[in-house]
Amino acid sequence: MANYRLAELDFDDIKVNLKQFLTNYRDKDNNLIFKDYDFEASSLNILIDLLSYNTHYNAYLANMVANEMFLDSAVKRESAVSIAKHLGYTPLSYRSAKATVSFTVPAPTGNPSSLTLPKYSPFTATINSTQYTFVNLDTVTIKPVNGNYTFQDVTIVEGEPLTYSFRVDVSGPSEKYTIPNKNVDTSTIRVVVQNSYSDLTITSYELSESLSGVSATSKVFFLEENASGFFEIFFGDDGLGKKLSPGNIVTIQYLISNGNICNVSGEIDQYFSLGTTVGGVTLSSGILATTNSSGGDTADTLDEIKFKAPRFLSSFNRAVTANDYKAIIEANYPLVESVSVWGGEDNDPPQYGKVIISLKPYNGFTVSNAIKDTIKNTILADKKVMAIIPEFIDPNYLYVSIDTKIKFDPKNSRYTSNEIELIIRQTITDYFDIELQKFNKSFIYSKLSKTIDALDTSIIGNSSSIKLQKRITPIVNANNGYSNSSAIKFANKLISGSISSTSFYYYINEQIKTGYLKDKLTSASNSTIDLLDSTTDTVLVSSIGTVNYQTGVLSFDNINPAGYLENVLDIRISAKIEEFDVQSTRDIIIVLDDSTLYTTAKRYSGLNINVITD
Repeated sequence: MANYRLAELDFDDIKVNLKQFLTNYRDKDNNLIFKDYDFEASSLNILIDLLSYNTHYNAYLANMVANEMFLDSAVKRESAVSIAKHLGYTPLSYRSAKATVSFTVPAPTGNPSSLTLPKYSPFTATINSTQYTFVNLDTVTIKPVNGNYTFQDVTIVEGEPLTYSFRVDVSGPSEKYTIPNKNVDTSTIRVVVQNSYSDLTITSYELSESLSGVSATSKVFFLEENASGFFEIFFGDDGLGKKLSPGNIVTIQYLISNGNICNVSGEIDQYFSLGTTVGGVTLSSGILATTNSSGGDTADTLDEIKFKAPRFLSSFNRAVTANDYKAIIEANYPLVESVSVWGGEDNDPPQYGKVIISLKPYNGFTVSNAIKDTIKNTILADKKVMAIIPEFIDPNYLYVSIDTKIKFDPKNSRYTSNEIELIIRQTITDYFDIELQKFNKSFIYSKLSKTIDALDTSIIGNSSSIKLQKRITPIVNANNGYSNSSAIKFANKLISGSISSTSFYYYINEQIKTGYLKDKLTSASNSTIDLLDSTTDTVLVSSIGTVNYQTGVLSFDNINPAGYLENVLDIRISAKIEEFDVQSTRDIIIVLDDSTLYTTAKRYSGLNINVITD
């Protein structure tokens, strides 16, 4: 008998093995059955092909089945959903963008004692030339203040409201009610149960995301995604959650979301119109948002389920450790690109009894207060330890300025020096986009340097000068203090004599001068910062601030700018660091300095590349 090579499962290998088996096959007298037989030219070749195909299909099927049994190797989303279900993780659905609006209703009919904005009142906004509908999920009632009927900071959510009703046939968890829309925002689901068609008594049920506090009488429903990608709800069994009765009418209200299409970044300039009357008054236009619409996203992808489910399991859906907070926020709020969490006792200065959270969104630099409140009050409220208070702080951005010199051998390259410069510029930009711009991601100069050297054989070597930059925006003609917790923190050791800022206007003896900040060498570890005249470099204000070179902390008791120079609407303070590497911890995010040359304001390009022909 021939020896099988079972590990070879490709079609060609299987066929070779089968032909080898037949070639060596002998009868009971040890005679070859198929001696001198040409398998390729015979009809038997068709049968061998058939056997090979069948074996190959079975091997592929067995491999796919084995892959789909494990989260890491699953290639079908429905398989990942099923495995995640065992881990207690329900994939995130579409998420609707949210905005807040404030508006006044002028002279409502009859000057009533109160005004009510009904649930699901339609607000319309135009985003990228397309109209989208926003609604309020709850009824809002106000009373007039000094005769003014003002709705203040009403939260509106993008989406089309839909309602479906189901009759209960078989009560208990085995009967599930499927929501027939894949782009439902599950956070907007509202469930009420009516006793029967004849008994109109209605009871509200709440979503239960954990079994904590759920008793036999709890009026809760549970949510999961099925194999077809639709969400379905089910109810308890009188052990965990109240059991429904046959004949009950289940009514589900929810929003159909457009996801991230309705996210609006930048300044608050989003306008809405209200498509219904309030107090007999129509507000067809001119409702300015107090916060732009944001927070919209699509449903979890296969890769996102693979990433989130194990981390969700590790936290058991409770927030105790810093990693628990991080995992829960990442799992429940998809628009956060990076999350950093640490205990208040580790903060500088310490804040005992608190957990400090810093969030970086995909779009923009900071997360709005409305989103922070949503995370705090809805995502973390029932999962955190009662005595611990979540405290949100904005990321501390460190801008890295790079001045690079490249030695270039044109005889050994198909590129010109200008083309090499463009390639290197793109490489540096990609390094920051891919490797940095998140929490706890440090800038490693040697890694970037090696990447540059490996770009082309014509690059002989490179050397760079690294500076860090912090940006502040003091209020004009006001006292601005930057000390203690609000001090300017470079979080890296600084080189004395290297600190300087862009220029800005300043009042000196009732005259406007143009000045900039510069450190004065007084000691190896500590020094003062003066305000110098941008034209003469003479001292305008002595000791306007202090610097600790070892900690990289700059403090100012009072900066009172009279204004900013054209196109420079902040003060940018730059300093050289002792090490080439830039360390990132806690709330620090390292980004590439995007400054462009503006000589009058003493602002220089953030990335300079000088290609020197060798």
